[in-house]
Amino acid sequence: MRVIFSLFIATFWAAAAAAQPAAVPMTNEPHHKRLLYTNDLRLWDVTLAPGESTPPLLHEYDMATVVIGDGTVTIHNAGPTWRIDNRGTTPYRAFEIENVHEMKQTPPFAITDLMLKVSDGAVMHQHTGATIIVLVSGTLEQGGIGGEEPVRISQPGQWLALPRFQGHTVAAVGGTARAIEIEVR
Repeated sequence: MRVIFSLFIATFWAAAAAAQPAAVPMTNEPHHKRLLYTNDLRLWDVTLAPGESTPPLLHEYDMATVVIGDGTVTIHNAGPTWRIDNRGTTPYRAFEIENVHEMKQTPPFAITDLMLKVSDGAVMHQHTGATIIVLVSGTLEQGGIGGEEPVRISQPGQWLALPRFQGHTVAAVGGTARAIEIEVR
């Protein structure tokens, strides 16, 4: 009986695997909206309603993910393909940043969790790679790039693209601010 049951399970899993849809690139997946594509990175806005899933996706480049809000997901990784399931009760929203350089830099990203207070003042720094800043909470002001006027973002999920080798400042406005900086290497 145990052999028959094991054979049934193996047959069931083989049939289930054969029934899976073919893997698709993120460019053809409706939950992934491309926001930015440069020589260094691609930025995707990913949204899934409760109960939604992506089909299997092809993994082309190294990727960093910043989740916005309270969404809960399960990510199924099967080598070069992966799939996202939103089994939670709230919508899932995230930004996926792909490093489109060949996978030879370790690590492929420098990720900084910025926790800023007004009393910190403006923090000047520079990135050697193209960088995305994603606001998590509060209000953040970014300035100092080539004499441009400062840019203020105040809604969670707003983002800024920063060029490489350009010094810039970040500062909290009116309280505290939290943002994630993702620099591609």
